[in-house]
Parts: sequence; structure tokens; C-alpha cells
Amino acid sequence: MKKISIKQKTIIIIALILIVVILSTIFTVNIMKNKNLSKEGYMGATANASSTLVASYIKKGITIGGITGTLEVLDTSDATAKEEDIAWGKTGYVNGIRITGTRIDTVSQGKEAKIYFDSNARLIDDLNNNVVIPEGFKIAEDSATKVEDGIVVEDKDGNQFVWIPAKTGKGVTVHTKAKGDVTIVYKRIDYGKQYGSYSDYSETLPTDEETSVNANGGYYIGRFEAGDKESTEAKTMRAGETENRTVTIKKDQVPYNYVSISNCKSLAERMSSTQGYSAKTKLVSSYAWDTAISIMQITNEDYGKSSEEGNYNDTTFYYTDITGAEKAKNNGSNTLVPTGQTAAVCNIYDIGGNLWEYTTESSSYIGGQYTMRGGCYDNSYAVGPAGNRSNYDGNAYSAYGFRITLYL
Repeated sequence: MKKISIKQKTIIIIALILIVVILSTIFTVNIMKNKNLSKEGYMGATANASSTLVASYIKKGITIGGITGTLEVLDTSDATAKEEDIAWGKTGYVNGIRITGTRIDTVSQGKEAKIYFDSNARLIDDLNNNVVIPEGFKIAEDSATKVEDGIVVEDKDGNQFVWIPAKTGKGVTVHTKAKGDVTIVYKRIDYGKQYGSYSDYSETLPTDEETSVNANGGYYIGRFEAGDKESTEAKTMRAGETENRTVTIKKDQVPYNYVSISNCKSLAERMSSTQGYSAKTKLVSSYAWDTAISIMQITNEDYGKSSEEGNYNDTTFYYTDITGAEKAKNNGSNTLVPTGQTAAVCNIYDIGGNLWEYTTESSSYIGGQYTMRGGCYDNSYAVGPAGNRSNYDGNAYSAYGFRITLYL
């Protein structure tokens, strides 16, 4: 056999390579002819058939390699929204950045946020009732989110008040789960329990209260009767008329008893400046007391006339004394207990029994010109229920205390 030269071998190899290239080209063209190019995202075989670019991957209006893009890109560079423009907990994208909303519209959102409001804030509760949160307050952690259950606000020292929706005249409509729509009017009410007759008691509606209540659709009442901070810290109940102590409106406080009517008014009015409130604090009026009971009676129909949830000598309950010890208050015992130890109604404590509470209402009945409300630890709940009126001389006694209201 004739030996093949190197030159011949080279020619053969080149020929084989050319054959492979030609066959590959033919094979590829046949495949491309059988493809539906428009379904694969190409503009057509003549517009760069070998490209792997897809129109939906290219920005709309841009052409690359003969392929015109269809991708629409949202431009957020001109967005102006801020966190406070978006509802609490909701998210959005502004200028390509994901932000979480901080705007608070509801009581539930405010409770979750745990912030102190830097101005009065108008919110709505779970049933679409209006609530105004005072500047410098937050919604308490144990607050309800419906008016009928008691919406509680708290200052930076832990003092607490409960929102009472009301207006004078035709009143305000409160949406409730318990009774449907209920009208609450800011007014004095005869609950049928008093020393003497209802006509023996009188009070002219204070102008500042009327203006505030009607402008804001309500007011706040102390969640607890007034407490004495210094005595609480000393873990000692008050034994006499020690004036000018620091007033607290908190649970588990020494009740601020042995207090005269003049000192009650002074302490109540001074609290707003002492705490730095923009709102005004006052000794509770008969209007504020009676209207609060009308809200409480949405869930407890007879609270004004029969408030056995309070501390009376004919009630039995367990409580924590001022030293932190757990004790039983038995039927037949006259025991003054720390604030907030009795059962709450609408998140309000002690209106039905613990101390008699001085108000700004006057009395012409025999025995004194100043009006006390509610019951007391040494009375039965039949004698001194929450709606009861009694009259005294305005001096300081062990069974007398007071409650503070707040107006925006």
C-alpha cells in the first residue's frame, strides 16, 4: 500500500472539518425553520435568530440585537410618601426603598405602637367611635380597644384615665356591641339614691367643661380614685391629714383620704401643671360622675343603683394590701383597700365603694353643703352605690377621698 504523506493527511483532516461545519449549519437551519420564533420571544429569524435575548427581558422601547423590549419598569424616583403617610404596619416602596407605615388611625394601632403622642390625636375604636388621645399620653397596654370596655390612656409616670364619650344637648351616639347604638349626654342624672332628695343637690355646668366636651366629643375620668405617692412608697396607709402629697392615679396606691374639699380641688387642678399636661385636670363634677356611670351601665345595667363590685362592708373579695400581701376582705369587715382592688366596670375602679369621693356639686340637705358620691368601705352597697349622693361639711375624714377628671 502506498504510504500517505503528511500533506495528504492535512488535506483530509481539513476536508473532514469542513464537512462537519456544513452538516451542522444545515442541521441548525432546519431546526430554526421549524420553530415558532414569536412564541420564544424573538422578533423574527432575520433579526438575529441565534440570539438568546427575550423581548420581555429588555426595557420597553429599547432595541438590542434587533429585539425590541416589552418590559415595563415602574419608576419610583418621583415618589414623595413618607412613613407617616402610610397606615401603621403597612408597607410600600418609595424611590426603590421598602418603608413601613407609622400613621396611626385607630386605637388598636396606637396600642400596638406604644408611643406617647406629641399632640392630641383623633382615632377611632374597633366600632368606629371617635376617641381623642391627649398630648403626652399613650394608650395603656391593658386598655380595651372599644369604648364600652374602657379605653385607657397613660402618662409617662403611669397615671391613667378612661375616655368617656359625651356631648351636651342631644349627646353623642356611641356604637356598642352590647346594646347597639347608645346616646350619651353630658348631664347630671338622678340614680334614685341619695341622702335627702335629688332636688337638695345642685350644680351649674362649668363653662370650660361644656366647651371641651362638645369640641372633643368627650372627656377623661380617673381610672382609680386618687392615690398618695409618698405613702405608697412607704407602704403605709394614711393616718391623718397630711396635705400636699404627690397625687397618683394608678393601681395599688394608698388611697388619698383624710382630705378636705378645698385641698381636693387644689390637688386636682394642680396635677396638670405638675405633670406637664396640655390638658386641664379638675376635681370631678356631678356631670362627669353621672355621665361616666351612664357609660358603665352599657355593660352593667344597674351599676348606678347597685354597684356590689365595689368595696363595702357586706362584700367579700381577695385583694393585695399595700405591703404586697394577699388577703381576704370578708363580709362584715370595714377594710379600706389600695386602689384598683375591686372589680372594674368599663376599666374604671372604685366608683362603687372604697372611699366616699368629694365632687364639686353643692348640697342644701341638712348636715353639710358639699356632695360626696359613691359608697364607702364602712357602708353596704345598698346604702351607698355608685350613683348615691350624700352631703358633708367639707372637712377631712378617713372615709373621704376624691377623683380627678381631665379635659382636652
